[in-house]
Amino acid sequence: MVATKGFKYPDRELYDWVLNELHKRNINNETIGEIAYDMQHQYLPHLTVEDFGAQLDEVLKKREVLNILATGFALDNLAQDGLLPEPLQSIVANDSGVFGVDEGLSLSLSQLYGSIAVTNYGFTDKDKPGIAAQLDNSNGQVNTFADDLALALASAVIGRCGHGSKLNLEEDPVEDKTINDEFSELKFVINGKEVEPQGDLVYFAKPIKSDRKLPNWDLNKFVHDLGKAIDDSRELADRLEEEFNHDYYVNLEVGMDDESTWQLVIELLDNKMKLVDVINIDVDHFLDYVYLEVDSLSEFVDTPQMIAQFVFEHDLYPYPEDSNDLEEADDEDNELDMSEMTKALAAITPLFMEHFNSLIKSGSLDSLIDMLSDKEDNRKDDANE
Repeated sequence: MVATKGFKYPDRELYDWVLNELHKRNINNETIGEIAYDMQHQYLPHLTVEDFGAQLDEVLKKREVLNILATGFALDNLAQDGLLPEPLQSIVANDSGVFGVDEGLSLSLSQLYGSIAVTNYGFTDKDKPGIAAQLDNSNGQVNTFADDLALALASAVIGRCGHGSKLNLEEDPVEDKTINDEFSELKFVINGKEVEPQGDLVYFAKPIKSDRKLPNWDLNKFVHDLGKAIDDSRELADRLEEEFNHDYYVNLEVGMDDESTWQLVIELLDNKMKLVDVINIDVDHFLDYVYLEVDSLSEFVDTPQMIAQFVFEHDLYPYPEDSNDLEEADDEDNELDMSEMTKALAAITPLFMEHFNSLIKSGSLDSLIDMLSDKEDNRKDDANE
């Protein structure tokens, strides 16, 4: 495969389109969570439907998952409108049992999450539980790929839960049991008064030195809110320009990098709108930096202030050249070269003297001298009066 030079992957457009297609088919955290719970509650009894369903948000952060979902949903849509070429149109529209491409595509999604996901996909594909059965039996609607993709998403969720947490190699880890109680009822408080965030921007408190994590921390929701604030207006970019002391113009964008990590991209442009530098911030890293203080003395700041503070504290900001240095450089450029001036005077003096002598010989200077003398006498008389 040869990458197209200069092509920027449309992560935001792809993500939003897939979410819309999932919504149209009622594939969501609840319906996927129900399938995963029915399959795994005997092995993971401490997890609820909501716990399983919450993992869907993490599954949808992978670009490979979005690509597979988009391809399957697009083929279903084309078959629904009769736009596939024959005989493929008839095969897909009738969900032929020997077609197998729909299962193959969904299996490739499951394989992203290990053997647990693969085996569970194979088992559920036979019984078609939950939302998969509804999609499979929907009359008049082509869901040849969608029913299998729903099962693949459930298997991916099971894979994430089944593999458990990351390895803990710390000796005698100390668990902070006060976190959930302390942050159970978070409120926005300024000077002792509860307030509501204003506008489209998400509000945070100043960062604190702590390893505490907020419960139910929703990265995808923050990415969505941040992207919406950027797309709806230039308010966020304008506010960030203020925080950057108007050193640069700012363009903002939220997208995924090659590692499927959400990033905030800050483009800095000079007064000729020429790109000077690009700042890339991993959004999850940014959120790890932000915590909420709930006491009455908390000092709250909004999103552009928090972004600017993050950029400055992590030394990501390219400061412009000192204006004084620029002025000194200009002065040096404009400084006269005395040797050149001497040469110029030497060249022009003979010409000036020749012209001056000709005026004397012609008497042209006499009338000018008399006129100046009369004006001087008049000024003296006025002064005596």
